[in-house]
Amino acid sequence: MASENYRFTDADIVFLNRFTLATLPSLPAAPDNLVADDPYAAALGQQLFFDTRLSVNGQVACASCHQPHKYFTDGLPRSQALGTTRRNAPTILGATHSPWLFWDGRKDSLWSQALGPLQDINEHGLDRLGLVRIIRQHYRREFEQLFSNKADWVQLQRVIDRQWRKPRLTKRQKAAVNRIVSQAGKVIMAYERKLQLHPARFDRFVGQLQRDNKNIQLLADLMSEEEVAGMRLFMGRANCASCHNGPLFTNYEFHNIGAPEADPENVDLGRYVGVKLLQHDAFTCLSAQSDAGADDCQEMRFLKKQGKELVGAFKTPTLRNVAHTGPYMHAGQFSTLEQVLAHYNSPAPPYYDPGQHPSRPHFDILPLGLDELQIKQLIAFLQTLSSPIPANDPLWSAP
Repeated sequence: MASENYRFTDADIVFLNRFTLATLPSLPAAPDNLVADDPYAAALGQQLFFDTRLSVNGQVACASCHQPHKYFTDGLPRSQALGTTRRNAPTILGATHSPWLFWDGRKDSLWSQALGPLQDINEHGLDRLGLVRIIRQHYRREFEQLFSNKADWVQLQRVIDRQWRKPRLTKRQKAAVNRIVSQAGKVIMAYERKLQLHPARFDRFVGQLQRDNKNIQLLADLMSEEEVAGMRLFMGRANCASCHNGPLFTNYEFHNIGAPEADPENVDLGRYVGVKLLQHDAFTCLSAQSDAGADDCQEMRFLKKQGKELVGAFKTPTLRNVAHTGPYMHAGQFSTLEQVLAHYNSPAPPYYDPGQHPSRPHFDILPLGLDELQIKQLIAFLQTLSSPIPANDPLWSAP
């Protein structure tokens, strides 16, 4: 029986290999961020990422919601900092491969994404000038060295020194503020691009299949029969791989899977609002703060701006480390993987309120119709996607 469960054709092995970290592409080009792969920028970004001084109360850092020991999540249904956010904090591991950031994709780069929480009243609570003041106090020398932006600091000297919180800025001063703010995001991005996932048991299993698919004992030592059965379901009948595909187990796209509405009185329209926010964002690939050229930014240039499939749609999350990054869905509607699979097994249609929704949400999934044993097998497989947390990697802790 065991030998049958562990029997894979050459075509099976080729297919499974597409899901391994060994096939993860190189980091995508970042033409909008010239310091994206600068080691000095990454070191500076790591300092900013863990620095609680970059908040109104001096107690909130990026790492407050993206905690390394929790795979750069916080384990909460909705993140908590100065206040409580509407959604939870997705992992940043592998995020550099995604063209869109946040659950609704309202940012098009990691550098722009980093600026969102810094300015959110429920997270870091800073305005742009407040962020610039903190950077000048603690990091001006490093920013001048990296960006040669002494002229901007001189331009802002007087307004930064004034006591009132929001002095009136000239057009040139506003531009200087925006440049420095974007530079803060760009160095944080440089740090985040250096974070790497380490191979999980699933990756080692497929690697062994490639080396020798006849040694059943070695294969069984890496994945149990239950886990292999779950993998076959995932790739086959359960159709999970239609959206959770590739080495990061995500297609980076947006779907409405009918997750329970977290707040029926204030429905979350997801990607429908995300694309509207993108079009008015001061920090996109197409903005004045971008380093991109005229032929770059294709995702933004061909942004899908309307359609019922955007309503209530959220980005497909990575399933890497999913067993350790609950609760699940954009607002933590499900506490366990059992609840997630129960929903997929017999989903309810998306919540629809004609007074709040612009159109009836498009429903993207069909019932799986799995039995209890098959659900258990799927969950077992998902646990093989957990990477070890590196004990001695200096990037996974405060500098």
